[in-house]
Amino acid sequence: MFQKVPTNCLKLHTLGEVPRSVYMDLQAQPSDLQDAEKRNFFFKLLRSTTPHKTAPTPKKEKHTLKLNAVVWLHFITPPKLTITFMLVYKDVTGEFGVIVEEAPPSSSTSMMLSNTVEIEYKGDIEYLKACCTGLSKDESVMLETLSVKPVEQEKTHKTASHH
Repeated sequence: MFQKVPTNCLKLHTLGEVPRSVYMDLQAQPSDLQDAEKRNFFFKLLRSTTPHKTAPTPKKEKHTLKLNAVVWLHFITPPKLTITFMLVYKDVTGEFGVIVEEAPPSSSTSMMLSNTVEIEYKGDIEYLKACCTGLSKDESVMLETLSVKPVEQEKTHKTASHH
């Protein structure tokens, strides 16, 4: 299990937004399709002449999302501090970050950081961003590549042998 860290004390540099399709499809449960309130909420908004301010209340169940994350960063000058690659998300309990990987200072001007992480969240994820920390005021970073994908569940096929 990866530890989630509150982001209010971190100086985050946003690298990019993770597409909602990466994590939203996984949040929908088959039972949600049977919930008429959730299904019809959008249509009620379209038909109504008065604005609705309350959406269906999200369930506060704990969920786990396993993601593969990779970033390739390029620096004009080598970083002086440890660079930390994080996935930052917001759920019903607040905004948190999960550390993907850290790289100590080096003489290199480019680095790839990657790992598989688990995000534990309650309700639904409002957004998911790729961020880094550890940049000094005079340092800048360019994003070469960013990829965040759900981990495919391994399908075990049992073959029966007949004698």
